[in-house]
Amino acid sequence: MSDKPGSSKTRREEDIIDPLFQKDFLSQLPEEIAYRIIPHLTPRDLVTCAGVSRTWRRICEDDRTWRRKCLEKGYVKLDAPSFRFLEGWAANRANEQAGITIFSHMDLQAAHQNRREREIAYGQCYERSSWKSLYLRKQRIISNWRSRPIQSSTVLKSHDQHWINCLQVHSGRIVAGSDDNKLRVWNVDDAQLAFTLTGGVFTSQVSDDGKYIVSYATDRTLRVWCGQTGVQRHFLQGHTSWVNCISLHGTTLVSGSYDLTLRVWDIVDGKCLHILTGHLGEVCCVQFDGIRVVSGADDCNVKVWNVQTEECLHTLTGHTNRVDSLLFEPERDLVVSGDRETIRVWDVRSATCIAILDSIQDQFFSDMQLRGNILVSYYGDWIFRVWDIRNGGPCIHRLQGSD
Repeated sequence: MSDKPGSSKTRREEDIIDPLFQKDFLSQLPEEIAYRIIPHLTPRDLVTCAGVSRTWRRICEDDRTWRRKCLEKGYVKLDAPSFRFLEGWAANRANEQAGITIFSHMDLQAAHQNRREREIAYGQCYERSSWKSLYLRKQRIISNWRSRPIQSSTVLKSHDQHWINCLQVHSGRIVAGSDDNKLRVWNVDDAQLAFTLTGGVFTSQVSDDGKYIVSYATDRTLRVWCGQTGVQRHFLQGHTSWVNCISLHGTTLVSGSYDLTLRVWDIVDGKCLHILTGHLGEVCCVQFDGIRVVSGADDCNVKVWNVQTEECLHTLTGHTNRVDSLLFEPERDLVVSGDRETIRVWDVRSATCIAILDSIQDQFFSDMQLRGNILVSYYGDWIFRVWDIRNGGPCIHRLQGSD
């Protein structure tokens, strides 16, 4: 009996104090402060808090809140869905003439149902906050990549029993050339074969604006094609031996040949503008930035040229084997050249070698790519090597897939 008065007192205190803790503090704050507090919650907590009240829902669903969440994750708004996304490929499933085979792992009716469910689930959400819709869409894509099998795949078939020599994706087009002397151009959106280019095609490049396709083959010639229709615009002749490499900048093309020369062409007019001579071996690789040409050759040298004056500005010596591959970054005046044993990094302004990457042990050189100071090279031993060009010396990673 003695504890009853205490219990009554406790209940009375709770009746007084509890309502003070039940105040909606967020709605009583100035909105600019509330909008600063809410984004600190996790996305999951934001969804939960949106059910507290209309005020909380308005703040939790606000575009500013979810925009911040998207930017934290690095999510940016996507372009409108392409024809490919809107079943452009599925609509052309039976087009065997284009050489397309589509393997579908989802029943078409199930795919339609899946899309309707997503429209229902995200429809109202998108109306309230496009950034929240973007966040949810990105999260779903990431989840699908990690946990779900790929729903469908497309095989573009027309180069049966032939090697693919070159492949480029540009401006909604896939350009592929093979050793059957044909270059096939596909539309990315609907996987339709746009046209086939026939006649001496070993490899190709597409102009930045997509208006031109340039190809060469082992018949000593180059061809310029219309990138929209496939009509041949020009037939470039002049080299006295096989063309070995090309580099296109704008509408100016530089080609290197077994005849020890480089030729500079205007692909609009189809005229040869300059001839660069000086290498003592076949030209194996070339890079062009619109002003300077960098070339590597079988004479173990790398040369830097002024394309207008035809003057050789620098000869970079040091390689002991033919230079098979080049990278040129004009912004940093940086050239990376590779032979079958070493990779060298050059400062073009001073014409000096600033780094030598360790020996590759006489492997066939394939290709390399540079991003910032990280270089990835691929040789004939099926191993990708990763280097930091600032340090030189040994590679920092060797990437090799399991057998």
